[in-house]
Amino acid sequence: SEVLPNPQPGPLAASLPPASEQLLPDLLISPHMLPLTDLEIKFQYRGRPPRALTISNPHGCRLFYSQLEATQEQVELFGPVSLEQVRFPSPEDIPSDKQRFYTNQLLDVLDRGLILQLQGQDLYAIRLCQCKVFWSGPCASAHGSHPNPIQREVKTKLFSLEHFLNELILFQKGQTNTPPPFEIFFCFGEEWPDCKPREKKLITVQVVPVAARLLLEMFSGELSWSADSIRLQISNPDLKDRMVEQFKELHHIWQS
Repeated sequence: SEVLPNPQPGPLAASLPPASEQLLPDLLISPHMLPLTDLEIKFQYRGRPPRALTISNPHGCRLFYSQLEATQEQVELFGPVSLEQVRFPSPEDIPSDKQRFYTNQLLDVLDRGLILQLQGQDLYAIRLCQCKVFWSGPCASAHGSHPNPIQREVKTKLFSLEHFLNELILFQKGQTNTPPPFEIFFCFGEEWPDCKPREKKLITVQVVPVAARLLLEMFSGELSWSADSIRLQISNPDLKDRMVEQFKELHHIWQS
């Protein structure tokens, strides 16, 4: 059989330092290695320790509080069964009777829940529940001091990785003064943002796209790169060509 010659390294490979010196192992060269489907979710009841977990489902998840299970026959009520089903923590350890009463009032109307849907490299919310949900985050309107509701059964974009990469490139070039935001906050049953601090709200949920946080830490020098410092996993969707170009630009910034 014919023996193929060894492929010559391309310009990108030639410009890279040896593996032992390479602080940015494969992530910008092979962006599919980024944990694109990982979402960190942190539940917070007023005055109580937060409950945090990481979900890694290519479809996303549903945040809900109910004994009813999502089934294939009830997709219109509870959303697709392919979503990760994430139940709100029990409010039973809330010491204040009054606070526990009002928290339960809100949880009682969270049966249908809030869907966090991953589509490509974007994250969307779909509110199914009767409980009103307000939010703030990267794709929220510029009027950050006014309550921002999620309309019921309307698909709302929360985060765009493409936009985040654009803003990160501008920040690394010194063309913007602040790094791009990536944290999303939901407030259930109370208006947000408003004049009250988030810590005073009965139920809040923080959602963080893990890939965005890793990229920002990487370029801020806050992450110590070692074999066990990051849980890498390959996700199914490939980044579009535009996004590959952005990663190449980020890689060029890193090298220079």
